[in-house]
Amino acid sequence: MTTKTMKRATVLIAFIFSAAIIKAETVELLELVHSAKSNNKPILLKVFHSDISGFPFDSDSFADRFIEASFNASNSAGKAIVNEYKVEAYPSIILLNSSGYLILPVKKVSSLAEIREYAEKALKMKHETKPLAQLDLEYRNNKMNKTSLYEYIDKRTSSGLDNSEFIDKYTQMATSVDLLSGKTLTLFIDRNSFNIPGAFCSFVEQNQEEIKQVLKLGDERFNRMAEKSVEYSFRKICTNRDESALKHIIDIKANTFNAGDREILHNEYMTRYFHLTCQPLKLVKHAREYVDVVLKYRERQEEEFSERNKRLFAPSLKNSAVRTVCASKLRDAAQYVVEIMSAKSILRDALSWSLKAEQLADDDKYEIFETQAYILYKLGKRDEALERIEKAYNSIPQSNIEQKKSIGLNLVRMKRSEKIY
Repeated sequence: MTTKTMKRATVLIAFIFSAAIIKAETVELLELVHSAKSNNKPILLKVFHSDISGFPFDSDSFADRFIEASFNASNSAGKAIVNEYKVEAYPSIILLNSSGYLILPVKKVSSLAEIREYAEKALKMKHETKPLAQLDLEYRNNKMNKTSLYEYIDKRTSSGLDNSEFIDKYTQMATSVDLLSGKTLTLFIDRNSFNIPGAFCSFVEQNQEEIKQVLKLGDERFNRMAEKSVEYSFRKICTNRDESALKHIIDIKANTFNAGDREILHNEYMTRYFHLTCQPLKLVKHAREYVDVVLKYRERQEEEFSERNKRLFAPSLKNSAVRTVCASKLRDAAQYVVEIMSAKSILRDALSWSLKAEQLADDDKYEIFETQAYILYKLGKRDEALERIEKAYNSIPQSNIEQKKSIGLNLVRMKRSEKIY
């Protein structure tokens, strides 16, 4: 026999041996499932390793409620079980319903009490047709087709879980007809946030009119949903520190803004991002740029409004809406800075922004007074800070209980000279 022939024979024998292992494991599981169905019981699989002398916990107490079996991870049947159910630590238990589906994720256990507690949870879910744990396993084992992936997203949504990755995957597998069905759009848009950035987000951007028609959405409601989606994605991007994804969602939002507003939008998101990710130097840079573009925007709007007043012979009117928006943005910039910065130069800048915000705001100034108090407190001007925070506290509407409680707590901390930020 030639060397080449021997190699082929070795590979063939190995393949036959591997197939035999899988077949043996399948037969064993089929027998367990058959027994489970006949007795209307779930299955409890105990997995241990060769360096442990058998499963270390007596489990006779489960015999009346479970079909039980033990597997040693070092032999062929045990290896197959370990690979199929992704067992990563020993000893572990695997809980299946009478259809052979995983009820709960595989769990490493350290006591009989722990097994009992987990088994009780499984018993409550034993009649669930295809539990979420089974779908998790199928996804990890790359065994999901388009239909089962949709079912997986539906179950995860009902459980309140994030589905960005899975909606993205489904979008890549599905056709436009699948994605434009009312059922799919309701699940992905109404019951989940848009997945931004990603394949489904791109699909939404390219098919806005069709989606509005299918879901019977007006422009205003669609834009509100898109706004909610962007905010959701922004928080996730901050958690992952993904600046490239941040630029993507800024570009998406910018499509609905004119050129001047886009500059504000860009700096607003960048300032918030560097604030939430605690990057002081970049925060200072963008906060200053943010304030500059807000003030330029306000000047431009005031000039345009003044010209309109002259044409209408109404010079006494003020552009209150623009002033209110700008006041809010200036206060936000100052608040972002005071929360993570201690350098007096930037704190003094933040104080000037908050004072400008106070000049522009018509009413509801308590948040501006609150921010001013924190800045003054950090600058070492405790008495002035106390004066401002008391003013903030007294300005809060009585109906705003949570805000009154929060500012009241910080007022007490200031009086005790305790740290706030």
